[in-house]
Amino acid sequence: MAVRPKENDPRVIRTRQLIQDAFYSLSKEKKFNDITIRDITERAAINRGTFYAHFADKYALMELMVEDTFMTTVYQQLQSQEELTPEVLRNLIIAVCKYHEQLNTSCKRTAQAVFPLIEMKVKSQLEQMVFNWLIKRAAKPEAEEWVAVMVSQSIYSTAYLWNARGRKPSTAVFADEILRFLLPGLEAVIGRKV
Repeated sequence: MAVRPKENDPRVIRTRQLIQDAFYSLSKEKKFNDITIRDITERAAINRGTFYAHFADKYALMELMVEDTFMTTVYQQLQSQEELTPEVLRNLIIAVCKYHEQLNTSCKRTAQAVFPLIEMKVKSQLEQMVFNWLIKRAAKPEAEEWVAVMVSQSIYSTAYLWNARGRKPSTAVFADEILRFLLPGLEAVIGRKV
């Protein structure tokens, strides 16, 4: 039975970073489907066993990188805002726009090949964030889950469309336009002004 590496061990952290860096550089050169475990391990200068001690396959590696990149982008924009306010929603919309822009410019080939995985992971993270804010404020607790889905899907899908159509208007103007539609419905569900 294989022993799982300790997550906080500096060697484990360094090895994971080597694997991620190798994958990232390969994703700029090749399509996701063309990247092999051998490519990753050769670029990272590790053996296959070491790769598999950290990741089940390249999809698990991709999933972790999507999650890390998305959460980093969001946290940079939100700066640990824990209360649901119009400004927080606005910043969340801007963060999702930045994420789409970053994804489109940094590793377009890879993103196209695994778009459903990326989309599913990001939507899930967005939904959880919105849900966590809502449970603190909702007047109708039974509605929290579907409202979180509605808000997160709206933000994700409109940001995706904004990116696909040439990123016009600016992210700030776009976020303000989306808020005009999101806030009234959200306020109706939580029973008070956001």
